[in-house]
Amino acid sequence: MVKYQYITMRQIDDELFENHPVYRIFNNKTGTQLGMISYYTPWKQYVFSAREGCVFNNKCLSDIIDFIKKEIK
Repeated sequence: MVKYQYITMRQIDDELFENHPVYRIFNNKTGTQLGMISYYTPWKQYVFSAREGCVFNNKCLSDIIDFIKKEIK
């Protein structure tokens, strides 16, 4: 689990997609799932997918990028 000011990323029950870890993104205040980071095979890299109706400011988007760069090996 990695916690930022407004969002937290965590893997639940060692969830995998195409043999790669899946990370769920949650709002720290409400606990609502906002999206996920998963491996996208055609691009051979991790991508961010938001849940419908969720919006993100530059701080949250920067935190998502930071997580992908620093925490996903």
